[in-house]
Amino acid sequence: MAPFSIPATAAGRTPLDRYANARILLFANQVPGVLESPRIGRFLFEAFLKRLRQISSKENSPGVDTGDFTYEGFLTRGALLPLQSSDPWDWLEREIAWSTVGQRPLLADGGTLLTPCSGAIWLGDLSTLTSPGSLPPANRAQFAAFSVLEFGGLYGPGGIGSLTQPLLGERIEASFKPNRVVVIVPGDTLLVLAERHGTSVAVLRTLNPELLLGAADPLPVGSWLFIPRRRITTTTGTTSTVAASSTALMASPLYTPEALASHLSITVATLENWAAAGYGPTPIQLGGLIRYAAADVEDWLARQIELSHS
Repeated sequence: MAPFSIPATAAGRTPLDRYANARILLFANQVPGVLESPRIGRFLFEAFLKRLRQISSKENSPGVDTGDFTYEGFLTRGALLPLQSSDPWDWLEREIAWSTVGQRPLLADGGTLLTPCSGAIWLGDLSTLTSPGSLPPANRAQFAAFSVLEFGGLYGPGGIGSLTQPLLGERIEASFKPNRVVVIVPGDTLLVLAERHGTSVAVLRTLNPELLLGAADPLPVGSWLFIPRRRITTTTGTTSTVAASSTALMASPLYTPEALASHLSITVATLENWAAAGYGPTPIQLGGLIRYAAADVEDWLARQIELSHS
């Protein structure tokens, strides 16, 4: 692949620049890993990534679902984008004023992007990007949701391990989530998308907190939104598709009420009734938010299985 053209304002290069195969947009939330908390930054990266393996049903965890793919690689360069943009594809502009080499940029307050965090990825030949930005025509590339599980790490003492970080950039470990974004076509509204993808308007709003339109208002054609994963469950002799209302696109030790209700195949109202009766996993109060620790949920489920067997 030919080297990607760099504007004059770009800062330096890394040895992996010419091999970068992904453009990644990530959102920083006020509470890392909690999509409902306010977004405080929009980060853009290019990275060199390789696919590791597919997640099986036995490896599900909050934010990492069956059918996801794990990826690993290195950041080659990064930039901060305006938090609000009128162009949904500005992150796929061919020319970007990159501000950092191989590492995460800093916000105005000195903070930076922390994991878990989530966003979208375009995995493909970067030479096909254009200005103004747009989603390139369908080819061998992929446009999907993306969750970062870890930055850095795995740098051993001495040898090449001690040189990896400054020379190549921060290591990134992530979960690639196919079929979790949708490009808006004429006639799409939140109500239409909710029905089409077996979810609710409330879940779509949680996944896309910048949406201010009414449920029946036409969505901007050509823009894109996150959608929840559709889970496959097996009933007695029948396979049926159940919508996953999980709002966690990233790995997190916490369930939202919607995610836990979907995980248990119950309604949020049932979960609330359980809590009022002192039954079910113990909820955690985080300011005005309710969360459930994944470890508490699994312990509670294990106890219910033991009780049912006895």
